[in-house]
Amino acid sequence: MSTTSPGRDPTPPGPAWWWRAFDDDRFVYVAPAGVLAALVGVLGEWSTDAVTAYSGLEGPFNGWRVIVFSLLALVGVRPLMRRSGPGIALVLVCGVVLLTTAAHDANAAGFDPGWGIWLAVLGAILLSLTVLRAVFIRAERGEGFALRFTWRRAFAGLGVALAVIAFATVRHVLTIEERASWPPGPDAITAAGAAVAIEEFAAGDPQARDVDLPYAWSTVHTIQPWVEGRNYFPRIFADVEAAESSVHVLMFGWTPGNVGDRMADLLIERLAAGVEVRIIVDGWGTKPASEGKEVYARLAAAGAQIVVNDTLPVDRDGLYPDRAIDWTPEEFGRSDHRKLIVVDGDHMWTGGSGIENHFENGEFHDTMVRVTGDIVRQAQAAFLATFRAHDGPLPDDLAPLFPEPAVSGSAPAALLQTVPGGWVSAAQSIRETIENAERRLDIMNPYLTDKGMVERVIDAAERGVEVRIVVSEESNNPLATEGLRHRYPDLFAAGAEVYEYPDAVVHAKVIIADDWVHFGSVNLDAWALYRNFEIAVLAESAEAARLFRERLFEPDIARSKPGEPASGAGSKIITWFGDKIAYFL
Repeated sequence: MSTTSPGRDPTPPGPAWWWRAFDDDRFVYVAPAGVLAALVGVLGEWSTDAVTAYSGLEGPFNGWRVIVFSLLALVGVRPLMRRSGPGIALVLVCGVVLLTTAAHDANAAGFDPGWGIWLAVLGAILLSLTVLRAVFIRAERGEGFALRFTWRRAFAGLGVALAVIAFATVRHVLTIEERASWPPGPDAITAAGAAVAIEEFAAGDPQARDVDLPYAWSTVHTIQPWVEGRNYFPRIFADVEAAESSVHVLMFGWTPGNVGDRMADLLIERLAAGVEVRIIVDGWGTKPASEGKEVYARLAAAGAQIVVNDTLPVDRDGLYPDRAIDWTPEEFGRSDHRKLIVVDGDHMWTGGSGIENHFENGEFHDTMVRVTGDIVRQAQAAFLATFRAHDGPLPDDLAPLFPEPAVSGSAPAALLQTVPGGWVSAAQSIRETIENAERRLDIMNPYLTDKGMVERVIDAAERGVEVRIVVSEESNNPLATEGLRHRYPDLFAAGAEVYEYPDAVVHAKVIIADDWVHFGSVNLDAWALYRNFEIAVLAESAEAARLFRERLFEPDIARSKPGEPASGAGSKIITWFGDKIAYFL
């Protein structure tokens, strides 16, 4: 006898179509579709109006993280389909990375998300749903997650661990961040207020990335570029030898040899005369605990105060050699690539050169620039902020380190930096400088690989600006050279001229746009523009522009040969590959 009411269907309603699909064991096969969606999304348009170019593999954006972890997710798809615990964990990690990456870039300053980024988000969601379904199936069947040891499972677990480590490393080292950093705002540090600003900065507990201080427009009195180490090292040494109160050296590369030892000897002499010497070096560029140990031990014994940016672990802070371990190694993977020497708080040197023999003997072709004027006080502030951030002690009274210049100068100038974590006033000012060029644009740089910069140079040439680019015929980074060579046809079609300098590595970092000059330590690649610590000066000075062209560009172009695009299938493949991996170069 039926117990159902008349007119009622005895069959209960089935689940909705979307739940029926989700309830099917075959739903885990959606994982490859999620990976495919994420990869297609990266290839698509992430933004059309971001400050940084966010479209295609060539752009300096974090879609590369999506590519790496999408491919890694593929490794876990088959174990996921078998509902393997490590496979589930691996795909889950990858799905979280894809989702957080897309969310990070979607929230970037000035970023208008395009269809590509939403497709990447969809891929991340599909991966996450397949993981959820696999967990449900295990729970429904009472399978649990107790694991018996097998070599296959051990290797799968190792893969999950490596995925987590890779995510942490990629996030910390390779991620590109960008905040609105240029032009300087009303609260930026002026030359007159530099001493007070650093006193306030030093009163806290700053870390290396806290040196992202904005510097206001200032002025320069003189800008003197000197080309080749045989010309600028004697002048730098003469300034150090004449120092009366302080010498501050911030240097990526300072190694033993004729040049490095000579600088150390001079500083030891000045220390004996009562001059204060403070030094900041990069652990990767100088290796103060190994190759450079003797140089820095002598300096420390003579009374120099030395701190180190530890690019590689273990990170230690405080004065060299008695430093304490920092358990939050924020410097890992972030080189301090700056080159800055401030003497008596009155004049400074900056440029691309390290204190190394290969800059003196002609193997590396570079320039260092002597600057005087009000901007020197801001450079002093940048040095002291970094010194304090590495736990270097500062005197209670900083005023003597910030003397008012005899002549402040009248040429407008700005101190620029790249600081890991998104402070990129150097990169944003370079973009503006190139975009505003009207008549002439001269660029010398060893690594012109950033897509956004290359596109701006092409745009300048297309609007009638006379564009000249000087690079190495053979660089110390061949893939960077090949990556730019891939863009030669586009540059030539726009009317730009490219010259390849022979018999030396072009290492100078100089841009001249009409009467504006931009010089310092900034390469035109992803590391210098977004990741490392860098410093530069932008100034409007027809005289400085003339000197740079007269001493650097005209002689170099006369000696160089016109660049030629790659020929032959093999060469074209190499140049294409160099262009596509610019994010990592």
